[in-house]
Amino acid sequence: MKKINTTLKLFFSMMILTAMFSNNVFAEDGKIVLSNKVLKQVIKKDKHGKTTYDFVEPKTAIPGDVMVYTITFENIGDQAADGIVINDPVPNNSKYRMGSAVGKNTTISFSIDAGKNFGNPEDLVVKDKNGKEWTAKPESYTHIRWVYNKPLAPGEKAEVSFKTQIKGNE
Repeated sequence: MKKINTTLKLFFSMMILTAMFSNNVFAEDGKIVLSNKVLKQVIKKDKHGKTTYDFVEPKTAIPGDVMVYTITFENIGDQAADGIVINDPVPNNSKYRMGSAVGKNTTISFSIDAGKNFGNPEDLVVKDKNGKEWTAKPESYTHIRWVYNKPLAPGEKAEVSFKTQIKGNE
């Protein structure tokens, strides 16, 4: 049993590292560089019952853990960059946490088909083999897209982020 737990921890740790380097970015002008950070949410209660949230670098990740993914993008060019689009997959074996995708000056959309099509949550429809349709749930999201809505000046940085929860044996 100990060997299985160690294997699972190693597997989830490798998933985190893979997710850190699997996004892509598009920009019409300038040169954009990305940096990624993954943190694990840790919930603590003090002696008075007050709950606080801390975020730490994960050494391991197990089912139920909440992970925060932050992508920082910087214009290292000598002219403003327009048309910046960041696509990032929701890591395998995790599910997107509803309402957690953020990014100042961005329009956020989601995909349920491995990043082929993006839309607003209310427009994402899942169809089963019998033709029954329903609005996709956040755990069905496979990718997140941020469209940066203004030029990014030379030397300027911005960031986007989202949360997931590591899936268990569901």
